[in-house]
Amino acid sequence: MTAVPALDPAVLPTLPPMTVADVLDRQDGVYWVVKDANSVFLWVNQNFADLVGMTKDQLIGHQDSRAAHVAHDKEVMTSGRPLLNFHEVIEVPLKDGGNVNVHIVTQKGLLRSLDTGAIIGITVCFSLADPPND
Repeated sequence: MTAVPALDPAVLPTLPPMTVADVLDRQDGVYWVVKDANSVFLWVNQNFADLVGMTKDQLIGHQDSRAAHVAHDKEVMTSGRPLLNFHEVIEVPLKDGGNVNVHIVTQKGLLRSLDTGAIIGITVCFSLADPPND
């Protein structure tokens, strides 16, 4: 019997191979963010960076500046319970330099340490409540 080579769980057997981050970056209409316990961005997908008009490098390592989001992060981490199907409005930049309010539906989960299970941050996944028809 031939041994099956061990698969890297971070690389999917697609053609060409894709990482989980590749998939999350290319997921239509879904925005992903991972933040530490101080609401500092640890990772964002490309959709999120594009939505807020910044690059991933401009976001990662910096604290979320939106006070309401930081407050929700703290609430979720303190309660130990996810915030699901939360409808909110966020302001995002337009290409012409203006801003627009968009309605989103947010899921906030807990980021837990692999070794202790302690809450070390938060995961955020959201979509536009009324996505445009392209």
